[in-house]
Amino acid sequence: MALSRIGVPIALAALLVFWGMLAPGAVRALDGRGYLELDAGYKTGDFGTPTKSSLSSLAPTIGYLTPRYNASVTAPLLFLTRKTGGSSTTEFGLGDVILRAGVILLPETSGGLSISGAAAVKLPTADEVRGLGTGEADYGGFVGLYQRLGGLRLSLRGGYIISGDPAGTTLDDIPLIGVGVSKLFGTTNVFTSLDGRGATIPGAKDPVEASAGALFMLNRDYSLAAGVTFGLNDGGPAFGATIGVVRWL
Repeated sequence: MALSRIGVPIALAALLVFWGMLAPGAVRALDGRGYLELDAGYKTGDFGTPTKSSLSSLAPTIGYLTPRYNASVTAPLLFLTRKTGGSSTTEFGLGDVILRAGVILLPETSGGLSISGAAAVKLPTADEVRGLGTGEADYGGFVGLYQRLGGLRLSLRGGYIISGDPAGTTLDDIPLIGVGVSKLFGTTNVFTSLDGRGATIPGAKDPVEASAGALFMLNRDYSLAAGVTFGLNDGGPAFGATIGVVRWL
C-alpha cells in the first residue's frame, strides 16, 4: 500500500474553509434550498519528502442548506502524480466519499457572535493500493466561532479527525485550528485564513497553510467560489487552487 502525504484523509480538513465561508451568514440568506456543486482543485508540493506529489480533483457535491443546518455528500475523482528523481507514476480513480452535516449552535446575537458545528465521515471508497486513499474510514468533528466587527467577520475554527489505521500502518489523528477574516462586498464574500493541523503520517511535519478566496452570488440560482492556498512550512503544499460552481435548486 502506498500512502501519499498529500493524502485524501486531509479532505476532511477542507470542511473548515467550506463551513467558514457558508455559515452562518450566507446560509441564512438561502432559506432552505438544495444545491449541486462542482469543484475543480489542484495541489502540489513535496511535503517535506524527496517525492513531489501533484493532486488534481473534480468533486461533485449534492447538498441541502437551511438557516440552521446543512448536509451534503461529495464523491471526488482524483488524478495523482508522484515524481521522485527521474521516475514518475500517475494514478486516477474515485476518491473517498465524504458525508458531512452541520448545524448553527448559536444564531448570531445582537453583539455579533455566532457558533457553528459540523461532523463528517470519510468513507473508504478510494483505492488504497494506488495511494488514492487509506482503505479505512475517518471521522471528524468541527466547531467554529464567528464575531462580526464592523464590516468584518472574524472566525476561530477548530476540529479533530480520527484517522482509520490501514493494516500494518498506524496513522496519527489530526487536530486542526484556524483563524480567518471575511468581508461582504455586495453579493461577494471575500475571505482569508491561516490554518494548521497535525500530520497524518507519524514523524511528518505538521502543515501550516494560508488561504484566500471569494464566494460570488451571481443570482438566486448560481454562485461561484474560488480560492488559493500556500504552504508556510515544509509540511504544507507549495501551491493549491480551487474553483467551483454551485447551482441552487
